[in-house]
Amino acid sequence: MKYRMYIDEVGNSDLGASDSPNHNQAESNISPVVNYLHQELIFVGVEAASWQEVLTLLANQLYQRGYVRESYLPAVLDRERQFPTGLRTAEVAVALPHTEKEHVLKPAVAVAILAHPVTFGKMGTEDQTVPVEIVFMLSILEPDEQVTWLSRLVSTFQLEGFLSLLKSSPDSATAYQHLLDALEFIRLAEEED
Repeated sequence: MKYRMYIDEVGNSDLGASDSPNHNQAESNISPVVNYLHQELIFVGVEAASWQEVLTLLANQLYQRGYVRESYLPAVLDRERQFPTGLRTAEVAVALPHTEKEHVLKPAVAVAILAHPVTFGKMGTEDQTVPVEIVFMLSILEPDEQVTWLSRLVSTFQLEGFLSLLKSSPDSATAYQHLLDALEFIRLAEEED
C-alpha cells in the first residue's frame, strides 16, 4: 500500500485522537518505537537563528522534562560540531542530532519544525551545509534502539509527501499524529515484507 493511499484511508479521523481519553490505548497497538514520541516534545513554528539555538532549545526541553542529564546539551552540541547530522531529502532537509547514552535518563525524540530554515552541517562532510527545516533530536539509551530509530526515521523521510505534510502541521497535536501515522505505515510495510 502506498503512503498517500494509507493517509487517505486513515483520513482526518485520527487527527483529534491525541485529545481523546483512549489515545494511549491506540498508541499501545502501534510499534513500541512510537513510545519514544511525546506530544510535549514536538514544537511547531520554532524561531531560531542557528543550529546551536535549535539544539539548545530541544536539549533544554528534554532536560526540564527529565529525559536527559544536564550534560546532554554540551555533549550534543559537541557531537554536532564534530559529526554534523544535516540531511537533504527530496522534500524538506532534516537534522538528526544525538549523543552518547551516558547523557540520557529515559528515551525520547524531540522534534522542532522550524519557522525558517536553519543552516546545519551536512552529514558525512566537513564543509558543506544544508538548510534544515525539521530537527529530530534523539535521546536514546541503547545503541540498537538508536539504529532502529534512525532507520525508521529515514524510512519516513522517504515517504512521498510525509515531510511536507509534517512541515505544514499547524500545531504539535497534528504533527504528533502525522508522525504516528507515518511510523505505523512503516511498521505495517515491514510486516508485509
